[in-house]
Amino acid sequence: MFELTLLSQIIALIVLVVVIIAAFFEIKGIIRDLITYMLLLIALINYYIIYAVTRSGVSVYIYPLFIVEHYENYGAFYPDLGQISLLFVLLLWRREIVKYVRALLGRVKRTI
Repeated sequence: MFELTLLSQIIALIVLVVVIIAAFFEIKGIIRDLITYMLLLIALINYYIIYAVTRSGVSVYIYPLFIVEHYENYGAFYPDLGQISLLFVLLLWRREIVKYVRALLGRVKRTI
């Protein structure tokens, strides 16, 4: 369980770094790429922690933006940092995603 605590502390540190970078820099170019990689790392570590917790016998239920853990008579309810960070990634890249989807739909309309 020590490794889970360490991973949780790493997530907290990455979140703090992302907030500091977003506060002091304009989110464009290399800064946006860096924040994207950090947010994806948060999601990856978060879901590894959930996987490790479920292997120890805790029941974990993932809901939109929240996680519920049950162990015997106890439970915990907290935000899902993995989903939240992925939403932020989508927000960071929304223009590119919209442009890609429009181009894809344009190709589909031409083939029909």
